[in-house]
Amino acid sequence: MLPDLCYNNSPMPFSRLSPELNDRRKITLDNVFVQEYMPFAPEGYLKVYLMGLALASAGDSNELDTLAMLLNADTPFVLEAFSYWQGMGLVNMTLEPHSVEYLPVIPQSARVKKFSKEKYKDFNDQLHVMIKDRQILPPEYNEYYGLMEAYNIEDKALLTVIGYCIRQKGPAITYPYVLAVAKNLAREGCITYDRVQEKLSQYDLYDKDLRAVLKALGLKRGADHNDRHMLLKWKNEYGFPMEVIMNVAKKVKKGGITTLDMLLGRYYENRLLSIKEIDGFNENREKLYALTRSVLKILGLRYDQLDYIIETYVTGWIAMGFTHALLEKIADYCFRRGVRDLESMNAAVAKFYKQGLITEESLDAFLRETFAFDSQIKRLFDIMNLQRPVSQRDREFYRTWTDSWKLSAELLEHAASLSGDKTNPVGYMNSVLSNWYSRGVTTVREAGSRPENGGAAAAQNESFVSRELSQEELLAMFDRLDDKDI
Repeated sequence: MLPDLCYNNSPMPFSRLSPELNDRRKITLDNVFVQEYMPFAPEGYLKVYLMGLALASAGDSNELDTLAMLLNADTPFVLEAFSYWQGMGLVNMTLEPHSVEYLPVIPQSARVKKFSKEKYKDFNDQLHVMIKDRQILPPEYNEYYGLMEAYNIEDKALLTVIGYCIRQKGPAITYPYVLAVAKNLAREGCITYDRVQEKLSQYDLYDKDLRAVLKALGLKRGADHNDRHMLLKWKNEYGFPMEVIMNVAKKVKKGGITTLDMLLGRYYENRLLSIKEIDGFNENREKLYALTRSVLKILGLRYDQLDYIIETYVTGWIAMGFTHALLEKIADYCFRRGVRDLESMNAAVAKFYKQGLITEESLDAFLRETFAFDSQIKRLFDIMNLQRPVSQRDREFYRTWTDSWKLSAELLEHAASLSGDKTNPVGYMNSVLSNWYSRGVTTVREAGSRPENGGAAAAQNESFVSRELSQEELLAMFDRLDDKDI
């Protein structure tokens, strides 16, 4: 810890921005700082950096004591933290008077720094023992030192990583590979000897499994760190048993472990975790491609890559139980209704599913009910000599008369016969029926004499799904779906 130096009151603010940063009004954190510096800095040091940056960005005068007070820390700790950040090349600090200047953030790879050979003497001695067959040049040493300081990795932990890499690749291992392995481990929080040992022990436990996977892929090379990292992901993160991983690996024709990782990722996203589910998925995949191409063609869409469409939409529709033929029929309904994008069709499919309409038979029954409903309203229009399509408001009126007021078909027809010569026959019929309902009228006899009327509506015997629907019929079906509180 730095000595407790007396603060010299000075008109110059304690923390300020360098000229390159001086035009900024808010705290701006460079992505490089967030990714390369922040995750590995001591927590208290990070707070000092951010609070000092906030004060400097505010543009007001500030003092060391103010910064310490805001952080509930003492001034020596604040100076110690800024000494750390100066070592990282992110600030310039002076002691007489105390002041800190924030500098632009430079990527670790672009920084050149001199390190104390005495500080890393034990590390160097151990490294020489481990790597005997080649000369270790200064740039390699410098990379190791910079890595340890940037990520706060213990020297014993890094030596353990180097030993692991030598076991995997031999003594001629290059230091960029060591750096990549060490950085991956550091990002997982493995920066101490104990944590590194624990993680590498996990890797060693899976060596036998990994050799079997590489053999199944037809690869004759040895396993590397990336292979082990992926195996842990497949087993621990995705939850695949080894038998599933091996089953998929044996079917990979080209692309090796990269293709295997892509396939297992796809199966995981689709919640296909057993051999049976995966085999069923692959058997149906060609059918899914054909269905997807058909749906897109009906909607008037074209996509060169179908995998995303299948995984985002089609597999979900199939999982709901929809038949291929019905999905094509729904696509046709959507196109004719002016719904010509996949997201809108997905919403339409959801409406069908909520009503239990997932087969052609169930949809046909629904259509029969819908068109019978409109036929009854049309019957009343005929009695009133009213020539226009049935609207959604007409359906709402009819539902009120029949479902809420429980009025009979005879009574409705009688009211229609009394309303035909009115300027607004439907409105007049509404008022007549409301009057009868409030008075408790339930029969034509109670309401008055019943006029003559025409014959009954024709029966609907043909299948609605199998024939072409008119635009009016199609809109009626969708209006009713929309009215189902979906």
